[in-house]
Formats: sequence, C-alpha cells, structure tokens
Amino acid sequence: MVLALVGPTACGKSALAHAVARALGGELIVADPFQRYRGLEIAADAPGAAARAEVRHHAVGDLALTGASTAAGFAAVAHTAIDAVLAAGRTPVVTGGTGLYVRAALGDLGFGAEADPEIRAWADALVLGDPGEAIAELRRRDPAAADRVDAANPRRVARALEVAATTGAIPPPAEPVAALWTAETRHPTLVVGVARERAEIDRRIAVRVRRELDDGLVAELERALDTPGVTREALQVIGAREVAAMRVGALTAAELPERLAARTRRLARAQATWLRKTPGVVTLELGTGPAEDALPRLLELWRERRGDPVPSGG
Repeated sequence: MVLALVGPTACGKSALAHAVARALGGELIVADPFQRYRGLEIAADAPGAAARAEVRHHAVGDLALTGASTAAGFAAVAHTAIDAVLAAGRTPVVTGGTGLYVRAALGDLGFGAEADPEIRAWADALVLGDPGEAIAELRRRDPAAADRVDAANPRRVARALEVAATTGAIPPPAEPVAALWTAETRHPTLVVGVARERAEIDRRIAVRVRRELDDGLVAELERALDTPGVTREALQVIGAREVAAMRVGALTAAELPERLAARTRRLARAQATWLRKTPGVVTLELGTGPAEDALPRLLELWRERRGDPVPSGG
C-alpha cells in the first residue's frame, strides 16, 4: 500500500513524511517540480544530505537546470519508483504540495509522449515571436485544442503546440481542476492531508523566507539565472522572478522578503484548494507544534487502513 501526504507549503509535511518513512522503513517519492533541480536546493527547500542519507528520496536532484520538469516526465519517474519500492516489500511515501504532481504519482493521467526538444524550441520561438501565428498554427493542427487553450497564456499555447505537433492529442490541463482528483489510484493508497490554521502557515512561511535568505537564496538564484540554457520550467521557482527584478532595479533588497512571502502565501492558498478537492483524504491537524508530534496518529491511521492488529498497551 502507498502512503501519500499532501498539504500546503510550510505546513511541515516534509518533516512528517521523513519521520513516517523512517518509522515504516519506507522510501520517499517527492512530488515537487523544483526539488528535482540541482542548483535550486535553497529555493525549493530540498532535503539536505543528512535527510537523504537517512531515507532514500526519489525525484530529488535528478535534473540539471537545463532540463524540463514536467508532470508527464515526473509521472514516469514516480511510477517506476513506487513500483520498485512495493516490489521490494517496502512502503512508498509520496509527499508534496503540488497537487498535479501528487496526482500524477498516484494515478494514471494518460499523459501523451514528451515533446522532442526541437519541437519544444520551435513552439517556444513561435509563441514568443508571433503569438497570433502560434494560435493559427495550433488551429491548423488541432482545432479543438485551439478553441480550449487560454490564448493569453503563452506557456499554455506553447504546450498545446508541442503536443499537437508530437501526437495531435489535446494536452492535460495546465491548472488543477476537480476532474484530476478522483479516488482512482494505481495501488491501494491512504491519502492524508496535513493542515494548520492559516495564521500559523503564514508565520511559518515568514520564518522559511528569512532562513532561505540567510542561507544564500539570492546568490543561488543569481547562479541559476546566469546558467546557459536554463529552462523556463526551472525559473518558475519562487524567487527567480524577484531576483531578476532586483537586477534591473525594479525591486529592492528591503522589499524582497515580503515579496517572497506574499508569493509563497498565494501558493499555499492554491495548494489548500487542491486539498479541499481531494476525495477520500483523511485530514490530520498539526496545530502549532512540530510536525513530527503527529507521527503516532499518522501511524495509527496507517494501521487502521491496512487492517493491522492494534498494538497492545504496555
């Protein structure tokens, strides 16, 4: 059986996932598009060397900044990892706040083939150089996709063009919709939604932002921005846009912490929306204490779902 922990950023799910993986002798499959990148460890709040030495992590640090982190690519990695962990008699623990990636790990969304790099470059160039012609080209290749795509969103238009040029199929939605969250999974799964009060999450976000800045966030993102061939996917990470704005004088260092916190708060709200749309999720309130304090209750939920005997009291 698979255990999945979902919830908004900064709520403590990574710490709890690490604790439960250790307790169950499991392995972590991290459903986060940015933790896959080497070179965004601070910005993505990726697990450090000590955590990775204690528990095996999958889909962490497996991409260079010149690679494209996509839900379809992640699904292939996650499915392979989950199946291998189960085959070894161990417990896969899927964790992340990115709802589409969590769903891609647990279910089968029927992604089409990944676009050839040359096709992706062609689509990007066409959308950037002539948006009107990009829509016209999409309409010639796939009229239904052209009718459905948000023409004001260059990324969606480029993705639709990639898929149309590769397979002719309509791409999966670029934003979360309720249809993505069904109860169907590839393996029996317990989905636990970890939650805290909004004020507590906001407080934890402010603490994280300060820690990341102290750890060298700006320097890390400067290096990422200067990396030849860095992909648009990598630069979607929170902080890249803000550091780029600082370079041109559109944002000051004093304004940076609150700008980062505000974007992270918006992300947390969106992730909470995903959680509310998840059927069958079991909510686990974490209160204001360390996330690891909820481990006994999480293990109890796990035993109940598996139908394990209840341990006798000492």
